[in-house]
Amino acid sequence: MIIRYGAGWFLSVFLFFILSLSAVAQADLGKIRCVCIDAGHGGKDPGCVGSKSYEKNITLKVALEVGRLIKEKVPDVKVVYTRQKDVFVQLGDRSKFANDQKADLFISIHANAVKERSVRGIETYILGLHKTEANLKVAMRENSVIKYEDDYTVKYAGFDPSNAESYIIFSMMQSLYLGKSLEFAGLVQEELIKSTAKKDRSVQQAGYLVLKDVAMPAILVELGFLSNPEEEIFLNSSAGQRKMANSIVTAFIRYKAHVERNSAILSQAGTEDSEEVSVPDEEKNTVVPTDFFYAVQVASAGAKIKEPAKLCSSFSVCEIHTGDRYRYYVGAAQSFDDVKKSLGKVRKIVKDCFIIAVHKGKLIKIAEAREIEKKLK
Repeated sequence: MIIRYGAGWFLSVFLFFILSLSAVAQADLGKIRCVCIDAGHGGKDPGCVGSKSYEKNITLKVALEVGRLIKEKVPDVKVVYTRQKDVFVQLGDRSKFANDQKADLFISIHANAVKERSVRGIETYILGLHKTEANLKVAMRENSVIKYEDDYTVKYAGFDPSNAESYIIFSMMQSLYLGKSLEFAGLVQEELIKSTAKKDRSVQQAGYLVLKDVAMPAILVELGFLSNPEEEIFLNSSAGQRKMANSIVTAFIRYKAHVERNSAILSQAGTEDSEEVSVPDEEKNTVVPTDFFYAVQVASAGAKIKEPAKLCSSFSVCEIHTGDRYRYYVGAAQSFDDVKKSLGKVRKIVKDCFIIAVHKGKLIKIAEAREIEKKLK
């Protein structure tokens, strides 16, 4: 028997094929495909030093075990490492590698140490300005690794890891990935405390250079204190390293499931905004002054964001490159009162947005901008 298929049948099959590909592509948009695991320190940089161990060796073993478990339990996720052996990797190269690999998540693994031997516990960090002196000291110690680099004063634009004033830059940083970083950090901290019964030192913020330029959600976890005799033994034990690695991977699996489930829901809904905000056309198409203006910053990143329009869809999103950050803003105006009005509307879409001021292509303090505004009137 010969079956003849008409042109309509072929057209139907073709359309079904195209629509299927489109559906798959749409579903893949929110998927986590690649994780970058960063073993802190290495080579000539030992990191923290315990009575009988180096931080660099512990972080490498835990990092490799985390990667092995992800490959085993979540085989559809690609795992990449900033280092897989005892070598020195510059901080800037770590974030660049993660960006080049187009990773969807960055996990930096570390161990802590202080003078007081009784101090103990686990803490997980996301990028931000330190809120305590202790957090600043931890960030200073971790960032001091750049002093092993010959040209660090040039490469890091004069940043001095031992000078508290250098950390003011982190107060001006608003990461596009803050929410997801915080979510993952919370899960990691929860799983680590649950499995190890160690002291919970909570999720915190600090100015880590290794997190500054990664264009993805990122955390830095301090697994314990090498200065504490009991914790040093645990951190060096194979059982302890496996337990901590397994906790991080359990947190990753939970995070991945939540992110991809939410992405699927948003995809079906056909929008990324839960609330429609009505904005006049004249505000959507704001003409940006080139010399001096205020604006509402909605995001910043170390690398260019591919689709900035999605950051705040009801407004026209503009980009400015200041220092080593790409900043994305809306509602540009030369009046502080006008930009405050925009801030209220933008916060209905991007809760963590804030006002910035730009003069001759550089960020300036709001107080300084107010003085410039007075002179322009």
